[in-house]
Amino acid sequence: MSDEGRPLEKRMVVEYGVALDQVWLSLDMLRRLRTHGPWSAPFAEANADQERVLLAHGLAERHNEAGLHRGLGLTGFLDAIPFEPTVAFQKLPGDQASPAPPPR
Repeated sequence: MSDEGRPLEKRMVVEYGVALDQVWLSLDMLRRLRTHGPWSAPFAEANADQERVLLAHGLAERHNEAGLHRGLGLTGFLDAIPFEPTVAFQKLPGDQASPAPPPR
């Protein structure tokens, strides 16, 4: 089935995270980093700025190959971030033209 002829959709996405030393670290990325121990596959998602900040604050350590693995301070850092799951937005009054959200 081809996607040609289908209208483009515009959606707003919320990304939770924290700016540390003016560098954005998403919670999703930090949680994925937490699953990478010294004997797992290296974590290679961080860009150069993120890698620098993660290493400087003990949130990550250099992997023995390439990339990173979780640092000693990562779990406590993640636990200290107050996080509430996203709640659904109420439909705006008079917003009849918006399509219904996709089913979950």
